[in-house]
Amino acid sequence: MAGANTIGAIGRKFQDHLGVHPPLTDEQLGAIPAKRGVFLLSAADGRAILLATAASIRGRLRGRLEEPGDPRRTRSADLRAITRTLHWRLAGGHFEMDWAYLEIARSIWPDSYPKLLSWRPAWFVRVDCDDPYPHFTRTRDGSIEAGQTLGPFETGRSAQQFIDVVQDAFDLCRDPQCLRRSPSGERCTYGQMGRCLCPCDGSISMDAYRRTVRAAAEFALGPRDEHLRRLRERMRRASAELKFERAAAIKGRLDRLAELDAPEFRYVAPGEDFRFLLVQPSGSRLKAKVFLVDHGAVAEGRSLDWPLVKRQLAGAIRRMERFVAAGARRGRGDPVERWRMGLVARCLFSSERRRGLVLRYAPGLAPAELAAAIVSSSSALGLSEAKATRSENAPKLR
Repeated sequence: MAGANTIGAIGRKFQDHLGVHPPLTDEQLGAIPAKRGVFLLSAADGRAILLATAASIRGRLRGRLEEPGDPRRTRSADLRAITRTLHWRLAGGHFEMDWAYLEIARSIWPDSYPKLLSWRPAWFVRVDCDDPYPHFTRTRDGSIEAGQTLGPFETGRSAQQFIDVVQDAFDLCRDPQCLRRSPSGERCTYGQMGRCLCPCDGSISMDAYRRTVRAAAEFALGPRDEHLRRLRERMRRASAELKFERAAAIKGRLDRLAELDAPEFRYVAPGEDFRFLLVQPSGSRLKAKVFLVDHGAVAEGRSLDWPLVKRQLAGAIRRMERFVAAGARRGRGDPVERWRMGLVARCLFSSERRRGLVLRYAPGLAPAELAAAIVSSSSALGLSEAKATRSENAPKLR
C-alpha cells in the first residue's frame, strides 16, 4: 500500500535491508530471501511506498522490480522508478507475519492502517444484566468494561445464532424496542405463541425478567451442566406426571441448548478469558516460536527447542503469568487492541496448519500440559523427530 510517511526509526522493526536500483539483477535477487515475511519498499528520501506480506519475498518482488514484461499482463503499479531500498522481516508462520504487518503498518500510517488489513475486529456477544432493559447483542467491541462479554465468534452470523439459541431457550424478548415499552406495550408474536415471557405487557416484572436474563447469561458463560441437569430432571418429572406437552417443551429447550456445543462455538468463553499461548512455526524444524496474548496485547516470547526442554516450557508459562499480571498496568482502550484481537480470532478459526497451536491460558497451566499440546500439533508446527518426544502417556522432556 502506498504511503507518504518516511521510515526513520521504523526501520528497526525490520531484520535487514538492501539498497536497490531496479530493475534487479540476478545477484540482487539472490540476496533477497525466498521465505515468508513482511517487506517494505521505500524511496530515496525514505518515504514508504509499499508494505506487503509474502509467502516468498523474492518471488513476490521478482515480477515487481525486474525488467518489465508485457504491461497488459499485470495491474500492479510500476514502482521500479522510485524504489531505492527494500526492508524485510521474516516470519515462521501466518500469525507472526500478519502480526508484524499490523505493528509496522500502524507505525507508518497511524491514522489509516486499518484500511490496509485483510481481517476485521472479532465478533462478541454482550449483555448488561443491570441495564434497565437488558438484552443480548452482538458487537465487534471485545472490551470487558460494561456488562458481560463472551466470544470470540468467527462471524457476525454465528454470534447472532448463539443469541437466537439463548433467547429461544429462556423465552427472552427478541425485540429491544418492544422491551423498552414495558410494561405498557402490546404482546408480540412470540408472546402470543407462548415463546416469550412478555415483560412488554407486564406479564412478568422487569425485576423478574432481569433475573431470567442473568440466568441466561450465566448459562451462556458456563459452566452449564447444573442447569442442564435441572432441566432433564424437570422433563422426567413432567413425564412421570403424564404432563407430556410440558415434557416435550422442556425437551425442545434441551435440544436447542445442545446447539451451543456446535464447532462454531468452540472458542466461546467469558471476555476476561481472552488469553492465549500461541505456539507457531519458526521456519526451522528444531524450534517453535511462542506468542503471548492478553486481550488486545500481543508479545513475542522466547523460542522453544525441539525436542522439548522442560525449563523452556516452564519459562514460557512464567512469562505468560507476568504478561497477564502486567495487563492492569498496561491499561486498555487503544484502538489497535480491536485489530489485534481480530487477528487472534482469525487465527483461532483457521485451518490447523495455518493456526499452529492455540492454547487458551488459565492459571495453573503445567509444563507437561503445554508439552502434550505441542506434541499433538508438531506436524502443523513443522517440527521434526516427533517420535523422539513421544511415550505412551506423555511427551519426553529434556
